[in-house]
Amino acid sequence: MSFTQNTVINNAVKVVGKPSIKSLQDQNWYVLYTAPRAEKIAKRELEFNNYEVFLPITTTLRVWKNRQKKMIDSVVFPSYIFIHTNERYLAEACRINKISTYLHCGGKPSKVDPKCIEGIKRMLEMNQEISVSENFHEGELVRITKGPLAGYEGVLIHQKSKTKFGIHLKEINQTILVEICTSVLEKNLA
Repeated sequence: MSFTQNTVINNAVKVVGKPSIKSLQDQNWYVLYTAPRAEKIAKRELEFNNYEVFLPITTTLRVWKNRQKKMIDSVVFPSYIFIHTNERYLAEACRINKISTYLHCGGKPSKVDPKCIEGIKRMLEMNQEISVSENFHEGELVRITKGPLAGYEGVLIHQKSKTKFGIHLKEINQTILVEICTSVLEKNLA
């Protein structure tokens, strides 16, 4: 094989997970549905294939029947994982082991607002108890004025005499909640 043939072969290799700089502008956050209890494996496989992935995980204290206490990493949204890529690479991502499909509506992939992803990341950084509410629709719309979540808009609810702030992900119909003080909130009139 000559030098020119070798160069042509090397240039023909297509890297799916690393889009060109032009397509970086077209990247959005999408939701992938995984096999049951396979989110961490799917994340590892996607990262191995050079995809930008976000899997929200919290650490909780579990007490077993024998009174043994252990810190456990729990996935916030079971069977869901977020991927930041171009829409044309979603089919390739779904071919990866443990990925079932991507969420879509009307044949188009469901996009997640980057502000929601950033808000979830900040909630996780606060090191407070995180809970997820399914099918949540009622509540007052509020905006946080101070603290690490300042500027974020979401829903105010009361659970077990605690005030919680939630960001609703309509793509998977779930709300992630974090405990918050009402003194840092204002009504969202929009």
